[in-house]
Amino acid sequence: MKLPAIATLVLVLVASAAPSAAGKDTAYATAGPNAVRIVDDVWTDAERRRDLPLRLQLPDAGVALPVVLFSHGLGGSRDGGREWGAQWASHGFAVIHLQHPGSDESLWKDKPAHERFAALREGASLQQFLARIADVKFVVAELLRRQKSGDPIAARLDLDRLGMSGHSFGAITTLYLGGQRPDAAALAAAAPMRHDLIERRFKAFLALSPQARGADPEEQFSAFDRPALLVTGTLDGRPFPTIGASPAQRLVPFEAMPGSGNKFQLVIENADHMYFNGTRGLRDIGAVGRGNVDFGVVEERGYRAVKAISTAYWAAYLRGDRKAADWLKEGGAKAFVEGVADFKAK
Repeated sequence: MKLPAIATLVLVLVASAAPSAAGKDTAYATAGPNAVRIVDDVWTDAERRRDLPLRLQLPDAGVALPVVLFSHGLGGSRDGGREWGAQWASHGFAVIHLQHPGSDESLWKDKPAHERFAALREGASLQQFLARIADVKFVVAELLRRQKSGDPIAARLDLDRLGMSGHSFGAITTLYLGGQRPDAAALAAAAPMRHDLIERRFKAFLALSPQARGADPEEQFSAFDRPALLVTGTLDGRPFPTIGASPAQRLVPFEAMPGSGNKFQLVIENADHMYFNGTRGLRDIGAVGRGNVDFGVVEERGYRAVKAISTAYWAAYLRGDRKAADWLKEGGAKAFVEGVADFKAK
């Protein structure tokens, strides 16, 4: 008579535990409890005579909000990363999408098709890269200034809990701000690269479609000691002919970073480059290896994986959420994305 009773007790305990574990995973993958307010603005860097369009996605409640900045890819705008930002804001993070004049949608918008690729190549210059670094540093400094002056939005932000993120050219921007160093060849070719590119106020970094170019990846990434999440796909190659990196190059940053217990990589099966812009329906031009892939299915399942991993990551490293960190490190995240993506932690 005791065995059935024990068996029943075990079943009850398992049944009661299972929704809790599933609920935690679902909470990371789905929208959070906060409604999100969108504020579009333009901030002027008077020193550089440069106007920066911004989009703020703000939770409708709360103070001392952690902040995530998002930098768009080549030819993008402040609309880049739209769905990622909405997800993070719904979970209580203030998200600021930057638009970088000179490497934004002005490169191609309202231009004849035959002029667009040349303009995009020009927009991927060293000059524009350094302008992006300066844009981000200006926004950080401006947030501090506005908070001190009593700005009502800045007053709700916790500027000691800043995260940096971006897609493609924005991922390059993100990683250099986080600690990537130019290799010797880049330094020899471009004296401006000797400047300090790092923004030390950021606590964590998320790069969508990262890449590494240069002779020695370890030279570039061995000193990257802050938390990093690298997100890519098995078809994440060149979004335009002759512009971009190969899928293999996008795996190098994670491989070259030190294994200090705060590095993560998510690789979505069959996801291409523009997929990670965070705007549904975008596709690469001329991507290879597509076959008969149903990109609608890839998008639906993969977006859920990106949302879950990235939300847990920000919770762990901008909020100090130990449960989220354990989920990332101890197998919960890997199990959650199984069949959709490969997830690694080191």
